[in-house]
Amino acid sequence: MKIEFLADDNPLYVLPFFEEFCRHYASEFEVAQISSCRPMGKRSRRQLLQRLTVLYGPVGMARLAGRWAIACTLGLIPRGPTASQFYTLAQLCRAYSIPFARIGDPNQAEFVNGAQERACDAIISVACPYILKEPLLSLPAMGCINVHHSPLPRYRGMMPTFWQMYHGEQSVGLTVHYMAARVDEGAAILQESLTIEPGESLDHLIRRSKRHGTHAVARALRRIASQSHPAVKLSATSEAYFTFPTVDQFREFRRRGFRAL
Repeated sequence: MKIEFLADDNPLYVLPFFEEFCRHYASEFEVAQISSCRPMGKRSRRQLLQRLTVLYGPVGMARLAGRWAIACTLGLIPRGPTASQFYTLAQLCRAYSIPFARIGDPNQAEFVNGAQERACDAIISVACPYILKEPLLSLPAMGCINVHHSPLPRYRGMMPTFWQMYHGEQSVGLTVHYMAARVDEGAAILQESLTIEPGESLDHLIRRSKRHGTHAVARALRRIASQSHPAVKLSATSEAYFTFPTVDQFREFRRRGFRAL
């Protein structure tokens, strides 16, 4: 099966998915390209940093900034596929000889035309910060697929891992589903869950769930190829749609005793 990925260019929280995928499935699936978008898309960087500072605290933000800077620096060093760790998506792609591109909005004609030429069977979104539109959605023969870290239709929208912890869930869900015109409403190919460990931080849970999501995507792709499990239409009931948390909600998260880092 020939596939390509759309992703958020985040070395801290998205890279673990691709590290796991390349180590386990690089020989099973042909990856035509991995395209990365600017983290959080067009959203205001200033507002994002202000809110995240409330969540992680000044010391936590300094630690994250340090991790990001180290990743960007070490990511420039060439590494082979047997390396124990990678630091950027570009570095990982070079190691596995996977074409890599930094792009803007994937709905723009330039990307759509390129995807048409690559003629992949499926396009997979891993935290892509853009809502895909026609004609991109209908381009691949086997559809566009999204990995959403919640038990859809519950916890639609942004930062589902945060919201599940915020509401005291004992586990986080994972749904691999077809993408539709409306966000998080395509039919589900596969649904699983991951138990939240006692005292686990949001940071650790996101990275662990991304690695778990890798194997779920592989299972979903096999289901699609074999046509052995028909996709299940998600409930049409009105479930809450969650947006990016406010400053007060980040403060409440910490007040409830949850750790961000």
